[in-house]
Amino acid sequence: MEKQFDNPGKILVVRLGAMGDIVHVMPAVKNLRSAFPSAYIAWLVEDKHKDLVECLPCIDEIIVFPRRVWQGSLKHPQKYFKIISEARLFLKKLRDKKYDIALDFHGNFKSGLLTYLSNASTRIGFSRGYCKEFNFIFTNSRITPQQKKINRVDKYLTLLRGLGIDAHYQRPIFSIPDIDRLPIEDFIQQKHLNQKSIAIIHPGTSLFGKYKRWPPKNYANLADRLIQELGYSVIFTWGDQEYEIVEEIVSFMHYQATIACKTASVKQFIALLQHAHLFVGGDTGPTHIASCIGIPTIAIFGPKDPVIYAPYNDNAVVVRKDIPCSPCEKRTCDHVTCINSVTPGDVFDAVCKLKKKFDFSNIA
Repeated sequence: MEKQFDNPGKILVVRLGAMGDIVHVMPAVKNLRSAFPSAYIAWLVEDKHKDLVECLPCIDEIIVFPRRVWQGSLKHPQKYFKIISEARLFLKKLRDKKYDIALDFHGNFKSGLLTYLSNASTRIGFSRGYCKEFNFIFTNSRITPQQKKINRVDKYLTLLRGLGIDAHYQRPIFSIPDIDRLPIEDFIQQKHLNQKSIAIIHPGTSLFGKYKRWPPKNYANLADRLIQELGYSVIFTWGDQEYEIVEEIVSFMHYQATIACKTASVKQFIALLQHAHLFVGGDTGPTHIASCIGIPTIAIFGPKDPVIYAPYNDNAVVVRKDIPCSPCEKRTCDHVTCINSVTPGDVFDAVCKLKKKFDFSNIA
């Protein structure tokens, strides 16, 4: 079902999380802004990822779904009435905006319900089989992608067909305020890291995705070679509960690397990434952000299907091994042969090829 909208007044984008998927939705939002430059565009996102969406200058309003706050309050029965009161106020504010269009990029029950409760007259989502948890029952304009296995970026772009938009990839532009940018610049200068090309390595993942982590000794071996053979300054970045991982990696190294300062927000993390000439990481949100910025990126993949989940841009290379049980959609594994079989040599060779490609393009 495709419609043509000449000039919608208010548009609601629904993508609650996670970090990588929010990055994948950003090109579609840029298309929205290009197609409807005068429209009021709001993004409904969970509190955990508010900072990431705030980096987009093309968004007029960020509506925060306070998942973490409400989940924490559920542990305390005396706060139930407060949650109910806050939820009623939240939904009233959402409905009072009177959106013309809501686009549900998330595609699960929760996002579908929120899309429906927004009271938007046109609610665009994915058709049955391309969303989860009966999400399709909440939308009245349903889009079917041309095939099941496509990159998430392409899948999200297809949702714009419901608005009659001939969408194509547009790289997002991140706007970082000085309050987040300047502390990172101070860190770079104090550590004298800008005297060489900078390689940022992000070895961690969320606890939910820890089965996708490459072994610490492999990262140490790779970092040593990046320093010794290619002359990089290596910075290890880390998030919540990941500092010990980085400390372990550095303890295995023969050459000196730098552990990044604590980044108070994803804005500061992006500000740090903007200094990098190379990024290496796993199948995780920071890898997608790095590639999206335009940094030459190496993505080390294990169980997930790179056809669907790989960084989208041509500045990224996926390193993985073809083994009989990969790709898969398991959340746990006894051996994780897929990720453990990738060697430091495999990743280093990919870095050299990518570096040669970008060095040549700069000369050209």
